Amino acid sequence: MKSEEIYRKEARTMLSNIQKARGLFCNHMPSIGYVGEQILLQSLKRILPKEYDICQGFVQSSDFQLSSQCDIIIYRKGIGAIHYSFNDLKVIDYSSVIAVIEVKSSVNKKTFFTTLDAFNVLGKFGVRNCFLFVFNKMTRKSINSRFLQYRFPKSDKDGWIVSDTELYDWPDKEWLPKSILSLASCKYYVLGHIQDDNNDWVGYAAYKITDKENKEISCLQEFFATITNMLNITLEIEQDGYSIRDGFPLFQM
Repeated sequence: MKSEEIYRKEARTMLSNIQKARGLFCNHMPSIGYVGEQILLQSLKRILPKEYDICQGFVQSSDFQLSSQCDIIIYRKGIGAIHYSFNDLKVIDYSSVIAVIEVKSSVNKKTFFTTLDAFNVLGKFGVRNCFLFVFNKMTRKSINSRFLQYRFPKSDKDGWIVSDTELYDWPDKEWLPKSILSLASCKYYVLGHIQDDNNDWVGYAAYKITDKENKEISCLQEFFATITNMLNITLEIEQDGYSIRDGFPLFQM
């Protein structure tokens, strides 16, 4: 079986399993979330080289602060990588972290904002390879609008207020999710350089890539290629280009 078809089959299996979990745990959302995390975690385990490992847990900063709980942490094995271990839940030193992946069955505005808040904290720790993996459908319009609605929270003596300053400028880009995947929509949005007729932008491009038989490459394969490239594993996909209509800019370069 060709590699492209393997990933298409894997994506169908993932969606089938999460759908079964939704039917079985319809009244218990945390269980659905746990199943989704385990589905992706087990798939990623099969491709990790021996010098890397994967877990759920927390990232600890250089000044011993903890992140919020991370769905999936890919980290480099070694002395000092694991600060604490509680069965499957681990506390990983920030310097050993390769990537953090937040896994969601579905995403609304609140969970999207919470995810960005978590990535913002990880960015301050020095962890900047963050990804959002969503099983359910997400549209380009909904993702774009949520980015534009998000603002840094600021605190004052009266409590939490929302900043009225523009968030997305050049120095702030590193904490943004490197990519966003919607498995049910077969959409994969990649953070990077986008150019239109008038300006250069930093934003999210949605690649439409086809194989030699002109069948669209699965977004799962694109996602795995992004992860494996960080681990020095060859899983290359020829990217012929993208359409600005399928992506969206966030700020000018």
